[in-house]
Amino acid sequence: MTAAIRPAIEIGGLSKSFHCCKALDRIDISIRAGEMVALIGASGSGKSTLLRHIAGLLSADSDGGSVTVLGQPIQRNGRLAREVRTARAHLGFIFQQFNLVGRLSVMVNVLTGTLSRLPLWRSLTGLFPQHDRQQALDALARVGIADTAWQRASTLSGGQQQRAAIARALVQQARIILADEPIASLDPESSRRVMETLARINAEDGTTVVVSLHQVDFAIRYCPRAIALRQGRIVFDGPSAALTHQLLSELYGAEAAQLEGAADQPIQGSASYITGCALAPALAEAA
Repeated sequence: MTAAIRPAIEIGGLSKSFHCCKALDRIDISIRAGEMVALIGASGSGKSTLLRHIAGLLSADSDGGSVTVLGQPIQRNGRLAREVRTARAHLGFIFQQFNLVGRLSVMVNVLTGTLSRLPLWRSLTGLFPQHDRQQALDALARVGIADTAWQRASTLSGGQQQRAAIARALVQQARIILADEPIASLDPESSRRVMETLARINAEDGTTVVVSLHQVDFAIRYCPRAIALRQGRIVFDGPSAALTHQLLSELYGAEAAQLEGAADQPIQGSASYITGCALAPALAEAA
């Protein structure tokens, strides 16, 4: 397979068991470079577990299949690849709880995205090159929080902290962003800003984005493709616009109530978010 058509993420037969429970059950997924994909599902469906396997933060069962990212192996049959650290340098992972160091400035938190390519002495001393500092400022400006650069991270709102985490991924120069429930603890307005930021990066940079969500209405608005998980299995993989109330009820039964916002109603302007045509003015207004 040539590099031009190689998937950004390729998962084959991925399985993971915790004690007696199957968290992932023979997952097969191929995600093209530049896609923005939502992982949806109720609590316990396997979304976070799947993202952690893609990033090489968890290893699968001994007969649990494989994960390849950007043509580099992450793991196979329960063993992480030797090259996993090199592969991780291209993966930006955004956590639900931000993973910022509260007592440090926003700037220093964002600059940690450069650590994988800095000499050890610079990492230990915190002496970041000027061009990296400028890149961090540019990233903060891009996500709309440049004025917070020298504040302690703990003083930011939840939405601002999440956007700082996205800026860290930009500084990392990640080719793939994995976002694990990035808006689960945010209010609706902050959620909108975070999702618009991710969609803008996807549209403008061609960065592959995989984001796990509880809220189907956000998946419909921002992600052209959705992969639905239930009890560790894929129950749907297709256009997000197809996730109507009826389909969700068929897939999830009573659990559908955990996922639905306005999923069965058309969202005005959703196509413009998918293509990126209206992202820049929307972000400018939000900032």
